[in-house]
Amino acid sequence: MISMSLQGIRGGVGTSSTLAALGYALSTLGQKVLVVDMCPENTLGLHFNLDFALPGGWARATLDNTAWHEAAWSIEPGLSVLPYGTLSAEQSGQLDVLLQEDPQLWGKRQDSIANGFDWVLFDLPQRLLGHATNPRCDIAMTVLNLDAASHALLQQPDFSFSRLLINRFDPASQLQRDLLLLWQHHFVNRLLPIHLHADEAMAEALAKREPTGRYAPGSLIAQDIISLASWCLLRSGRLE
Repeated sequence: MISMSLQGIRGGVGTSSTLAALGYALSTLGQKVLVVDMCPENTLGLHFNLDFALPGGWARATLDNTAWHEAAWSIEPGLSVLPYGTLSAEQSGQLDVLLQEDPQLWGKRQDSIANGFDWVLFDLPQRLLGHATNPRCDIAMTVLNLDAASHALLQQPDFSFSRLLINRFDPASQLQRDLLLLWQHHFVNRLLPIHLHADEAMAEALAKREPTGRYAPGSLIAQDIISLASWCLLRSGRLE
């Protein structure tokens, strides 16, 4: 089983939408996929038509010391979603302390489900250290937009190890083209060769509460995501 994480360099760059679309794309390519929401906002399930206010989730189960895996939802054959659940800010803080005190917690969980899935994808938050660092991941991606804020944040050492995935690329933007040339020069070994184009189909898919590939399989962004999924399969050695 391959474990992969996506984390936005800041809020609003489209991390959850990208992860939902990627999970769906991998499942259409014959992979068994579990997507896990590590964010207290609990929004990943919206992309799969789950109730936003569902109290159950792995976070609630962890605090209650109950079976966390029973909170997963089977969306279709080969694709399952594990929501975060509904916690107060205080409870999320308590959980974060627990995750920092037990850094192997998710690693042990990943081992326990390794025979059931080919991929587990983690949607990581930015500000909760335990939530963001507890999963053990083979591939780590930082999602970012071609803008000045992302460029400034890239200078921080925290992002020095992860792959960089550009989202909402608009080739008609001179600023984006200039930043892309700069990043290709400075981050040549980390920048993914696939850029996800800006496409209204991504926002429409969330409004429809579906992953992009299901909502608009012929859209530009859906084809970009398939390319990204193929890259992941090639990178992991699962593409024959």
